[in-house]
Amino acid sequence: MSSRPLLIGDPSGPSAPFPLRMSGPVIAGFGRGSKELGIPTANIPVDTPDENRPDQWLNSTPSGVYFGYASLQLPSTHPDFLGQKNWQIYPMVMSIGYNPFYKNTVRSAEVHILYKFAADFYGAQMRLLIMGYIREEKDYSGLEALIEDINFDCEVAKASLGREGWKVEGFKGGVWLVGESEEQDDKKGEGEVKL
Repeated sequence: MSSRPLLIGDPSGPSAPFPLRMSGPVIAGFGRGSKELGIPTANIPVDTPDENRPDQWLNSTPSGVYFGYASLQLPSTHPDFLGQKNWQIYPMVMSIGYNPFYKNTVRSAEVHILYKFAADFYGAQMRLLIMGYIREEKDYSGLEALIEDINFDCEVAKASLGREGWKVEGFKGGVWLVGESEEQDDKKGEGEVKL
């Protein structure tokens, strides 16, 4: 049992600077998430400077483990495609950083969506609404300790997002998650949240 808290943040919702936004196409990573850890990840680029991207905060943010919501624009041929809904929303936990256990030299953003997909979705567009920070990155004495910590991170994300003040529907950016413009952020989104 972890000595870390199961809930992050105030019950009423996230505090500044959250929520943060990030987006990009799903790209191939190192292949370790599924193969070595049993925790598949969807990676998105962190090294593409573009003044129009909503994630310019990324260069100055601390490395660590975060949680929030991911939305995917799955192709109609994907087994998890829901029909006419264009973007599908899922809870997620993610790592931004260098993964000290693996001694990475390039910063990465690796998203573990808390849903079991029937197939990969490389190339799909993904948007993230990052609601909070769970912990800093750290090195581990072995693979089991890393897996145990990641599994606890997933429990923290589920428990924290399960509170009323953390539901995606109540946040500016919720409509952006489902592909609508910022001007429509006041209106309710059409995406389906998978919990």
